[in-house]
Amino acid sequence: MAWFFTTEYKNRETGTYWTPEVERIASEQERFCVIGTQLAQDIEARYMAGPRDRNSPGYPWFGPSDVPRMLDGWPWQIPDRPFVDQLKERQGDLVDIVSTSFTTYAISQRVIDMIEAIEPNVHQYLPYQMLQPDSSVHPDKRWLLNVCTRAEAVDVEQSNVQWAKPPSDRWFIDAPGERSLVVKAKEVRSRAIWSEWRYNGAQTTLISDALWNAFQSSSVRGWQPHFAYSRHIEEV
Repeated sequence: MAWFFTTEYKNRETGTYWTPEVERIASEQERFCVIGTQLAQDIEARYMAGPRDRNSPGYPWFGPSDVPRMLDGWPWQIPDRPFVDQLKERQGDLVDIVSTSFTTYAISQRVIDMIEAIEPNVHQYLPYQMLQPDSSVHPDKRWLLNVCTRAEAVDVEQSNVQWAKPPSDRWFIDAPGERSLVVKAKEVRSRAIWSEWRYNGAQTTLISDALWNAFQSSSVRGWQPHFAYSRHIEEV
């Protein structure tokens, strides 16, 4: 089975989250974009040198940005120093999973350990720091999660979906009517997290039951089931 997820609410009524608000640091965003732009060029070069199959996970399309997101399944270059965000207000203890300005979440060591226990040596954890408003480094260590798997786990024959731009079968979207997705058991049982690259234009990240159950049993804070989707995606 699988889950869609979102940042955990601290107070749904007021729209506030457990993740603290951060200010982007312009120089850090520029550094991030330089690395991301080079990655995009490398992905495109590999694609152009190969069979150029537009329906393959190697197709170099990165959504509305020219820079691949860290949740989209592309391995990144590990930076020589941490990426940095600035907290808007002084913070005490951080939850395990926090939103950042770098197109992914920052996660604690125990979350890394859970992912690695299910799917070892697949994903990346890039160095990251949060600065307090006075520019001191927050003592809680977090790492940027880079999802490195582009999978095709959704069973399009048994889900209520349609191809987005026929006759191409590159991407599919929800079909009219009740949203209903199922995933292939053989594709998800050994996974922790992946980019479902064909769904909704390659902007969808899912986690497996194994990882979600690990979060629940260890009281991990920061993610919750996505309220816009069914709480559980069944498997076949």
